[in-house]
Amino acid sequence: MKVYPGSWPVTVVCGASGTGRTRFAYALAARYNGHVIDTSDVLQAVRAMTGPEQYPELFHQDQPLAGTAEEVATARLRAADVLAPAVRAVITEQPRLRLDGFQEYPHTVVTGRHALPTLAWDFAVVLRETGEQIHANLAGRYPRDDSLDRRVRASMLVQDELVRRGREHNRTRCHVVFVDARPWSDAVDRARGEMNDRWDSGNALG
Repeated sequence: MKVYPGSWPVTVVCGASGTGRTRFAYALAARYNGHVIDTSDVLQAVRAMTGPEQYPELFHQDQPLAGTAEEVATARLRAADVLAPAVRAVITEQPRLRLDGFQEYPHTVVTGRHALPTLAWDFAVVLRETGEQIHANLAGRYPRDDSLDRRVRASMLVQDELVRRGREHNRTRCHVVFVDARPWSDAVDRARGEMNDRWDSGNALG
């Protein structure tokens, strides 16, 4: 594994269901020769050690989808907020490796349904997609689903909230990059280029 000197250790990739978030995150991690933490894995670990009486938000299931799009979006965001301390704990315990005579962190990309911009301290990427494309992507995932339109509406509401939180978090020391998923062929390059430019500029300015 090659660790790039001077690079930041963690990038958080956020996106609503149907935006291509997972595919984007793994492609980004490959560019940095890093690895991925998926919040779904953290969720499963927490669920194994708790119960719905302790954390009802984390045991919400949407298969089959129940409730209005607004209720589904609210439930997903509430679960992300409740899970955030556990995800932060996993992030902060990433091991350092001694390579080339230096102690360095391999690059970690954090993603998943419960990834929030506020989990980042250096960089977060908020991946955005059109409603039409989210509909097409979710239709492929949930064929013959009578609740497809609600799923799309819920994803759009989650996306709007991720963008809002990202803009708010961007006012702090953290950098939040907003990336349109299309065209897909250069989405990772666009995100990576903006992050590298901001990192280099920030270091040059001290």
